[in-house]
Parts: sequence; C-alpha cells; structure tokens
Amino acid sequence: MNLKSLLSTGRLFRLIMTLLVFTMSRSPLQASPDKYVDPYKDYDETLFMDMDLEQNVMTPAVSQGDHAAVSHYMKRLGTQLTRKGYTVDLTRNDEVIIVTIPSDDLFQPNDTLLSPSAPGLLTPIVSQISGDPAWMKVVYTVHTDNTGSESYNQKLSHARNSSIYDWLLPQVNEQLIIIPYEMGDSDPIEPNDTRRGRAANRRVEIFLIPGPKMITQAHSGLLK
Repeated sequence: MNLKSLLSTGRLFRLIMTLLVFTMSRSPLQASPDKYVDPYKDYDETLFMDMDLEQNVMTPAVSQGDHAAVSHYMKRLGTQLTRKGYTVDLTRNDEVIIVTIPSDDLFQPNDTLLSPSAPGLLTPIVSQISGDPAWMKVVYTVHTDNTGSESYNQKLSHARNSSIYDWLLPQVNEQLIIIPYEMGDSDPIEPNDTRRGRAANRRVEIFLIPGPKMITQAHSGLLK
C-alpha cells in the first residue's frame, strides 16, 4: 500500500497517534531499560509513597548495560540469605530480592506486637540495608490469611506493619527509603481452605531493590 492510500484510509494518522500516546504515557520514573538514566533523578520518597507495589518494585530502573553487574550482585546476596535459612526469590529479571518470612515466626497468633524472636529474624536483613541509604530501596508487604472479615484482616495487617516499621526505623539510616504495604488477605499465594495454605498466606515479604548508589557503581564498573 502506498503513502496516498495510507493517508486516504487514515491508517497513518492512527499509527502516529498510537505512537504519540504510547510515548506520552511512559512514566519518567520508568525509563527504557536499555538507556542509562541518572538513578538519583526522581529518587524521592514522596513519589514512591504514591506508587503501587508493582511500580515501586520497578523503580529505579537498571539500564540494559548495567543489568549483568546488578543481577550478579543480587543473586550472590540472595544466596547468602538463603544459606542463613531465609526463603528467597528473585524478581525483575534477577535484579530484586524478595525475602519471605512467615508471620507466625514474627508474631504470636492474632497478635500485633513483634515476638521476642522477631528481631533475630530481621537483624540479618537489616545488616544489608543499614549502611549507605542510597544503596538499596526497601519495600515490604504484610499479608494475612482470610480468617475473619476483610476489615479485620486489614486492621491486623496495618497494626503488624506499624510494629515492623517502628522496630525497623531506629536500626537503619533515617534517610533510607522504606515503603510499606498493608495487603490484608488480598494477595494469597495458597488456597485458604487448608491450615497449611493459611499459614503460607500469613507472611511478610521484603523487597530489596537496587538503589542509585548500586546502579551508579554498576555503570562505573565498580560493583563487585
């Protein structure tokens, strides 16, 4: 089909508009991964607080050229945490670590205060984030099973989040960005119709996300 035909049918116009909408809809905080963008730009807690979980996990982005160094570092750290007994997964193409801790290991049943054993479980993770506040961004989610009403589970999730947050803040640099999410029973990973499934759903997930300092070092060839 020639250009005249395209113009007469309006196809070219629709193609151009589609490309414009796609370009304009891209968030400046989610730059193309094959292009290096200063990771300190827009690294702002107030912006992150307005993002949903998926957006936060994707930000800041790592350029394609720096991916190998970042993923190598995070996989090595994930292996270290696994050896300490944590349940560890990698996401975002092996750039982000997810550490899952059963809520039953952090709280007594239906309680909202951290158990005496909780600091021992959280401290090894804190040791990875308590240095330079620009090294990592931390996001964590607090989940419940579906026992009780939705509002009850949301309140339980909120109260447990507060206990974790209050314990965590004095342990780390005050400039470290920590974004919590209170998920309630909204995101089960197992059916809630068995005791085992409910226990799996009661969990805290901690996302360790590359911060601007790590990304900058990767870009400079200094990340080991």
